[in-house]
Formats: sequence, C-alpha cells, structure tokens
Amino acid sequence: MAIKSSRTDQLVSAQELLETAKTAAELRAAQAVLFPLELGMTREQMAKNIGLSVRWTCSQRTRYDRITRGEEKVPRTKREHQNRAIATLEQEAQILDEVLVGSAQGRAVVAPPLKEKENRGAAR
Repeated sequence: MAIKSSRTDQLVSAQELLETAKTAAELRAAQAVLFPLELGMTREQMAKNIGLSVRWTCSQRTRYDRITRGEEKVPRTKREHQNRAIATLEQEAQILDEVLVGSAQGRAVVAPPLKEKENRGAAR
C-alpha cells in the first residue's frame, strides 16, 4: 500500500534538501520523504531503493516531519559539537592586523601565539 500524504510544505523543503545535500545521510533523508510523496512508493519499495531498512526510512520520515514543524532541532555533526577556536574571529583579525603592518613595510612577520603555553614542568 502506498503512503498518502498531502504535505506540500514537506515536499518543497525535501526537494531543496535533495538539491543541497552534502552527505549521503542528508540525501537518504530527502529520498525517504520524496519517494512516497512524488512516486507513491510503499515503505518496502522506498527502503529497497534507499538501501536501508523499512524501520530506518520510516523513522527518517517522522524525524523530518518533526523538524519541519519545529518540534525537533536539526541534528548537528560531530564537528559542530566541538569549539576548537582559542580566539574569536574578531580577535584573530585584530591580532593579524597588528602583525601584518610590519609586512607592508618589508619586515619579517612573527605571529604571536594566541594562547600562552603553560609551564607544566614547573608545577611538579
């Protein structure tokens, strides 16, 4: 039995995601929404074409629905969970502006460290 849905808002946003997908997971999520809406596929056909289980494809559809309604946040990648910056972009720009003034005059450029090194050996 094909999945019937009249969610045109989901259809438009899924088509945009399909065009802008950067990862295989994003592409599969868009396909899980688009296949039944555009092609009238059943859950089994949809799972077979995506290459994953029926359970996964159904959970992706419901997750996508919750995200579009604003009930759930978009999942973040591992890199987005980590802030590796020592200084803000404005602070880095200020430091570089100060350092690069000398290079305009033909002098050697020495960039200062953003974070002072700790004396770990001295504490022992």
